[in-house]
Amino acid sequence: MAVFHLKYRPQSLADLDQLEVAKTLESILVNDDIPQSWLFCGPKGSGKTSTARIVAKILNCTQKKGAEACNECENCKAVEQGSCLDIMELDAASNRGIEDVRNLKDKAYLAPMKLAKKVFIVDEVHMMTKEAFNALLKLIEEPPKQTVFIMCTTDPQKIPETILSRLIKIEFKKGNRAELKKSVRRIVEGEGIEIDEEAIEEIINHNDGSFRNLQKTVNELFLSCGKKILIDEVKKYFLKKLGDYQFGDFENDLEKGVGKIIIDRLEKMADGGIDFKNYREELTEYFHSRMLFELGLGEVSGTMSLKNIEKWINCLIVAGKQEKDINIGQLPLQLAVIEFLGVKEERPSDKLQITNEEVEEKIEPGIISTESLRAEWSKVLEVVKPVNHSVEAFLRATRPKKVNGNTVIIEVFYPFHRDKLNEDKNRKVVEMGLKEIFKNNLEFKCVLGQNKTEAVVITNETEEKNEVPKTENELYDVAKEIFG
Repeated sequence: MAVFHLKYRPQSLADLDQLEVAKTLESILVNDDIPQSWLFCGPKGSGKTSTARIVAKILNCTQKKGAEACNECENCKAVEQGSCLDIMELDAASNRGIEDVRNLKDKAYLAPMKLAKKVFIVDEVHMMTKEAFNALLKLIEEPPKQTVFIMCTTDPQKIPETILSRLIKIEFKKGNRAELKKSVRRIVEGEGIEIDEEAIEEIINHNDGSFRNLQKTVNELFLSCGKKILIDEVKKYFLKKLGDYQFGDFENDLEKGVGKIIIDRLEKMADGGIDFKNYREELTEYFHSRMLFELGLGEVSGTMSLKNIEKWINCLIVAGKQEKDINIGQLPLQLAVIEFLGVKEERPSDKLQITNEEVEEKIEPGIISTESLRAEWSKVLEVVKPVNHSVEAFLRATRPKKVNGNTVIIEVFYPFHRDKLNEDKNRKVVEMGLKEIFKNNLEFKCVLGQNKTEAVVITNETEEKNEVPKTENELYDVAKEIFG
């Protein structure tokens, strides 16, 4: 059985789903003087490579009709069949080095074997090395007369300006609803599929603007439903593919801060075989719509503030980048939830540790008093700051708790603070400050506090009662001051 995205690949400018691209190319290709170096740029699945093949066919058609190829002559058929050695495709993602470009140059200077023009289609050209781009520059500056280069990329900003300035740029975009519907209709009519308008709309609602992904979806529905596709079957298809965790419910759970519930639901979705890449992409689309609504530009309302939506979208972007490196489908999204909520770790050992220390406080007095520690704490920070500004910044959001023997115990309110201050090199800096002020060899230890609202925040000049950062944004402000 034919694969739809191959079977229904456009064969002429008129077939292109992107009308603006078709019009631009028509205005160029109707002339006799055709550029030799092109750049097709746009998102994946937008039709760049298919369009490059159409251009190659037009340039070599022997019975050209205006800007269109005839699709009937021997040259057109050879290009369509992919059997012509004068049309060469190179994947720069795996052939990206200077030797690959040198091989391309050697082939470019050979005369065409059959066609009027040799056409080189270079996909993912932005992946080339710097040395490869330098070698390519000379070739596109003075290309052989019978040679045309069509570079395709999803990331044009990574291409050197010296290369970009010598290319005719054609921009491809994600398909809009009308263009996507046209693409579906072409398959439906070609295969004789019975499908109602509501089912088509549902398919498009779940598409990311990629024509290739759209065609694959219709292909999968056809294989499971046959030549009659009903709206209920489409909904079941996406429910199975994306799970039953509705995006509005996801947003509400994020707003409530119930990280454990969210992560548990993602685990259950994983057991059901959900495609988390698709789920994350559609989740991103949903929150993009939410962002637009909060800016007065959309129709999707919800509970989260614009600031939190922005923060969550950034977490989703990071998750998308992690997907190719992590083979546990749900993990990048779970990490995004933890990052967004700042999920606080709770260890039984922490509570036990504090309980033991409280017992110790009753039976073992310190070599200095707790009152003295608190009274002189700002001076300790003044001594620490010139030695290590980062340690001093962490200490300003702590509370001197008590003294047990020769051990000074400081209360912190986030595991990250505790772990950093308990590092050996940082602990020694604090102990140096304690010795300078109290004239005793005191050990330093910090523990995780349970009551965030009673911290003593110290400045270098005064000691005042205040709240430690309660929100993740405030916590980031502390980190920003430390790390810049």
